[in-house]
Amino acid sequence: MKVSILHMKIRPELEQNLQAAKNAVFIAAKEKPALIGLPEYFTIPQCMADFKEAQKISSETCNKTLDFLQETSVKIGNIYLLGGTVLQEDNGKYYNTSTLWKNGSLIAKYKKINPIECELKAGVTKGNTPLVINTEIGKVGMIICADSFDPALVKKIAELGAEIISLPVAAMGSHPTVKGHPLTENIARTYGVFILKVGNVSSNMRGGRSAIIAPWGILGEVTDAPEDSILTADLDMNKLKEYRAKINKN
Repeated sequence: MKVSILHMKIRPELEQNLQAAKNAVFIAAKEKPALIGLPEYFTIPQCMADFKEAQKISSETCNKTLDFLQETSVKIGNIYLLGGTVLQEDNGKYYNTSTLWKNGSLIAKYKKINPIECELKAGVTKGNTPLVINTEIGKVGMIICADSFDPALVKKIAELGAEIISLPVAAMGSHPTVKGHPLTENIARTYGVFILKVGNVSSNMRGGRSAIIAPWGILGEVTDAPEDSILTADLDMNKLKEYRAKINKN
């Protein structure tokens, strides 16, 4: 099963980010993957450099981003679209929210359980509900960036049956430089899951570099070049089932 993730350079203007995402999605869709994924906060100008007020960011970016995802999902049809994240208001609170779309319909919505310090200071609220969606391409678990540092949450996602984990990321300036993908590789091996780690060029030197990861190794990763990249790989679901059967015996 073919999947594509879009490693994006974050532009200084919302409309520039939307256009870049649109171009990348349509190029990726030509290869007819089962799923296309976007990065965390992919439309927020300057990769959250001025992330200080959740209400302002949400009002300026959320609805336009969701409209873009819905319209783009209609155009790519049967391809699942993992919509990175948006900062969405719900009953007066603001959540870092990841969405899953197909044929223009919103299939699932997940609120980040572990916002980082700058998000909390800006007014982002913690979500509280782990999410795994049963789809015809497999069970998809949805987490966001720092959620991957929460062992209890990752274990819960695995216990809910996730076979593919969506992980949009956007490393901040305080993030330590990381070589490779040690954390996500360990999660993939331990629980027998594919991980779609979708970052952006602004964070690629600090742990946010995009990669498609299997329990048996990295299927593909982007370079450190400061440019947009489309990363595509085949997920062998039969091999995954065999791997999971082996680890479940131990």
